[in-house]
Amino acid sequence: MTIIGAALTVGSTVAQYSAQQKVERARNDALSAERIRQKALDREAEALNLGSRERYEDFQGQQEAKAVDLGEYFAGQRTEEPEAAEALPTASSNIVVREEQKQRDKARDFTDQTGLALGNLRAFGDLLGGIGRETAQDASLIGQIGGFKRGHAGVLPLELDEASRAGNGLRLFGDILGGMGGLAVSAGLNGSPLGSAASAGVSLPAVGPIPTPRPLRLGSLYPG
Repeated sequence: MTIIGAALTVGSTVAQYSAQQKVERARNDALSAERIRQKALDREAEALNLGSRERYEDFQGQQEAKAVDLGEYFAGQRTEEPEAAEALPTASSNIVVREEQKQRDKARDFTDQTGLALGNLRAFGDLLGGIGRETAQDASLIGQIGGFKRGHAGVLPLELDEASRAGNGLRLFGDILGGMGGLAVSAGLNGSPLGSAASAGVSLPAVGPIPTPRPLRLGSLYPG
């Protein structure tokens, strides 16, 4: 029984050690998963910051391209007025027709020049405003990412608490083995007088050889 109790005690120690190792692995997995999540969110935030900075690169070239686009847009906003055109009298003279076409071309050139000038005038503000709106959107997304990071960090303690219970089954099994081992060792020691005295904490005195009794003579009782 003593040997069985010792074996059960060893098994309890092994089970407790395995339970602790299981808890450590679960905690490490939770921490590793949290690091992966945080790094992924950091990469997203860095990508947004990089995109915001890149929007200001070659600002002069972007402004010139924006000026051309706006100028073409404004120059293309000419509208025909059929009522006014129909109200003009028709001319049979080639001189009048050529002069009328010439003036219309001048008006068209002036309108085109005005559109280009307006495009150049509004290019800076329009480009800067567009970049500002996109940067504000990026800032909002970065704020959301920060919220996600705080949320994940708030969940981590719960995950670690759950990981601390990962070895409960093995720990309970180890406790049972330990209890049974203690009972077996106690029973093994109590099975012999020496074991009973040892388990009770009593030390037995040393006993020497028992002397052989001598024969009794009647004459020795009554002298003379």
